Amino acid sequence: MLLMLSVAESQVGLAERIRRNFSDLARCRPFLSHSVCKSGMGKGDALGLAIRCLEAEDLDEQPVESVGESLVQLEGYVQQLEVERSRRIASFDVREGHKVLGYTSVIAFLKGMCRMSGGRAKHLVSVARAAHRFRSTFLSWKYGQISTDQAQQLFKASEQLPDKYPDAEPVLLEIVGDTPDETRRILDYWRHSVDKPGVLIEEELQLARRRLDFSRKANGMIDGEFSLPAAAGETFITALDAVMPPPSASDTRTSCQRRADALEDLSRSFLEGTESSEVGGEKPHLNIHVDLDALRGLAGGLHETESGHVLTVEAVRRFACDSSLHRLVMNAESEIIDVGRRTRVIPAALRRAVIARDRHCTYKGCDRPARWCDVHHKIHWADGGETCLDNLCLLCRFHHTLIHQQVDDLVGARSI
Repeated sequence: MLLMLSVAESQVGLAERIRRNFSDLARCRPFLSHSVCKSGMGKGDALGLAIRCLEAEDLDEQPVESVGESLVQLEGYVQQLEVERSRRIASFDVREGHKVLGYTSVIAFLKGMCRMSGGRAKHLVSVARAAHRFRSTFLSWKYGQISTDQAQQLFKASEQLPDKYPDAEPVLLEIVGDTPDETRRILDYWRHSVDKPGVLIEEELQLARRRLDFSRKANGMIDGEFSLPAAAGETFITALDAVMPPPSASDTRTSCQRRADALEDLSRSFLEGTESSEVGGEKPHLNIHVDLDALRGLAGGLHETESGHVLTVEAVRRFACDSSLHRLVMNAESEIIDVGRRTRVIPAALRRAVIARDRHCTYKGCDRPARWCDVHHKIHWADGGETCLDNLCLLCRFHHTLIHQQVDDLVGARSI
């Protein structure tokens, strides 16, 4: 009863907006009174009229609450249309209408006459056939007890386990959940309980399909794509989430950019970690070869990675803020004549003092923890700045990059 009342109320709300936009109520009455078939107006004409009534609304003049309400109501009507389309596709399929109209299949008909992509046409036919076969699921969808997304999940489950779904259908409809995410979880548990061999095969397939591809562009940018099995994917997402807190009000990065920065943080954290394995007798690290001019911000000399990729001098200076240095003295023939010991730019005791004072990133509005921050020289040591407490501050790697790009909006724990 509550469900039917909700539908009726949404129809009244839509009707009110139609009345406000059309003075000739007689034109809209066939649609609003559900007496289309008794009137002289065709079904398509009535539906088109309703859409034109909505198009006539000036949304900019309506309260945003009203627009939001209309979106909820329209979703209900869209679902009813999707149900009806599915019913008609099923009827067309059962009666082999495509042959009557000269098409090789229902999918070919939808592609040719409805201008659908093959993938979408195939999906709609699949849903229609499942809806025709599993009447209880179809009726739950039709009367709004489950959403379109939930219905499609159930129909997909019926395709995957067609011999087990009929017996489970009543129970699954009872416990389907309120959201598509809940439905997915319930169906996953059901599949694990009734099809253990199939679940294990799927896990093996995921493992076989795992991959990570990347390539370097001419400008040094790394492009790539990857696929991870479910368990590995959850581990990856958990690690990213751990280094990607909610954005501050001043953070203008997109979600994709924040995830990319988080991946860089994870990579650097591994390289800097004390538990990292050794490669070639040393802990894994990024080697950058620079000359004094590059450290002073002058391009054109030597500022490249060990693999030969040329970095900007701004990036070099950012790395040099908080790193270890090897001094190499070369003669005119580029032969190394002296090698100095590796030294930290910022000694460990001084780093601890900076962390104790700042606690987190000192960029305005950012509270990124110290473990994800670099120690930044306000006046770069290559420009004569001292490596002392007053000239140092914590910056997360994203804001450290901004600072070295001359974005000077720094505030600190002590009014830096």
